[in-house]
Amino acid sequence: MADTGSVVSTTSNSDGRHSFSSPYTAHTLDQIPTPMLKMLVGLGPVIRHCVQLIQVVTWQSSRPQISVLAVLLWICCCCWTTTVLSLGVPTLVLIKLCRDWLQAKTTRLRREKLEQVRMAEREKNQARDDPSDDNDYYDDDEDDTRMRRQRKRQQEEDELVSRKIQPEGRVSLDDTLHDLAIINEYADGVRQWFAWWADRLDGSRPEVLASALSVFMYICPLWILFNWLLGPSGVFALLGTLFLIGSSPWFKVTLMAIRQSPFIMHVLAALWAYGVAVVLSLLSLVLPLQQPLPQKQSKFGRIKGWIMGLAEHARHKKSKALQAMQSENEDDNQASTCGTRSEMIFQFEVYENQRWWLGMDWTTNMMPTERAAWTDKQLVSIESKENFVLPPTNESVEIIQPTDKNGRSIKVTTRKTWGWADLDWWVDMTGELQGSVDRNGWEYGNNAWKQMSGKPGMQTFTRRRRWCRRARLVERRFEEEIHDPKSSTSDINGLRKRA
Repeated sequence: MADTGSVVSTTSNSDGRHSFSSPYTAHTLDQIPTPMLKMLVGLGPVIRHCVQLIQVVTWQSSRPQISVLAVLLWICCCCWTTTVLSLGVPTLVLIKLCRDWLQAKTTRLRREKLEQVRMAEREKNQARDDPSDDNDYYDDDEDDTRMRRQRKRQQEEDELVSRKIQPEGRVSLDDTLHDLAIINEYADGVRQWFAWWADRLDGSRPEVLASALSVFMYICPLWILFNWLLGPSGVFALLGTLFLIGSSPWFKVTLMAIRQSPFIMHVLAALWAYGVAVVLSLLSLVLPLQQPLPQKQSKFGRIKGWIMGLAEHARHKKSKALQAMQSENEDDNQASTCGTRSEMIFQFEVYENQRWWLGMDWTTNMMPTERAAWTDKQLVSIESKENFVLPPTNESVEIIQPTDKNGRSIKVTTRKTWGWADLDWWVDMTGELQGSVDRNGWEYGNNAWKQMSGKPGMQTFTRRRRWCRRARLVERRFEEEIHDPKSSTSDINGLRKRA
């Protein structure tokens, strides 16, 4: 069983059916063969590391200093190989152990501090909303009373929300497919680079041969001199450094400045021309000429509403638990029959977006030109998480023809079934200890949904939080021998002829 994260969202069509608006939809997952899907999920972290390496080499990382450190590390490995192997590897192991220990201790201290803040805030809210002060509600302004009750109800709802923290190093299927696109783009660039060099070293064309030999005439003495002065380690360090800095922005700017310098261009043109002339004179080649708000209620009404809400919440949880148990029983019953079974776990993610309005507090009323109240990772408008529906059961049948003449074919039935692995949606609390989200999973931003942080302020007008829920995709494969009527008819006709 593999675990992955995938952002899949639903939108309702005019005919009432649901279509999935993520770039890689749940229906698409049904069409991908299970071995290929497992391979993509299993290789997700490896592919992510490859993309990070490509970004470092091409100087496209968010921190360019990592590329500079990569150049220095390459030079150290080439010039002091023995020292790096004997001291560098043990040092890296010790650094990792110390970092993990320090991170665990820091996380524990942050969690304890956060719990203390929560307890203090809870005691403060309980003291403020003490039932003994309910008689004072009628002395207050009606709007203040309504806002106080609404705030208390919101706090009770927030306490019932399920929360979890995502594990570190999780790579979603969307991210894996995006990383594969980056790798393919880099591979295309490498192929074009090799094709360019192959075209410049094509000895079958006289003009290319003359140009290559003229350049080789200048480079060969320099190559011999560098090998004699620097040695093998120095040459590898020099070549690797040139390769690593070849994609850096400042290196490209330097090349552009050289190309725009008339003096340097004249010198290079003269050297190339003299080299070609020497080669042509030696080899005698001919160069061709081509180039909603609540109402006021009594104390008894509030208690009654609270009890009814609690009962409704209990019934809701009970129905979901029964559905989950029935689904597991069906899986167990089907597993006892013949056929093979494989399953995978996918994590679906949706984003809840809200905006702050003066006099209305946080609401789902958005501006016409911005994102909707519920979106997926690509900011595509979707329905709320309560209307999220998994794809229906997909079944395909394939007939495998026999290789011999016994008249037996094999009917292969593949059935793919979706079911929820989590009872309900839960809020992603990843980053709470670092201050990226608040105690309810909200991430606050400015009016343009930028400068996101976990603390609201005077300039925060937008907020969002991520809801997650895992689903199980079960694939069953049944094989059944069937009688081929064509083969049996031909056998009967053959018997009649022999009779």
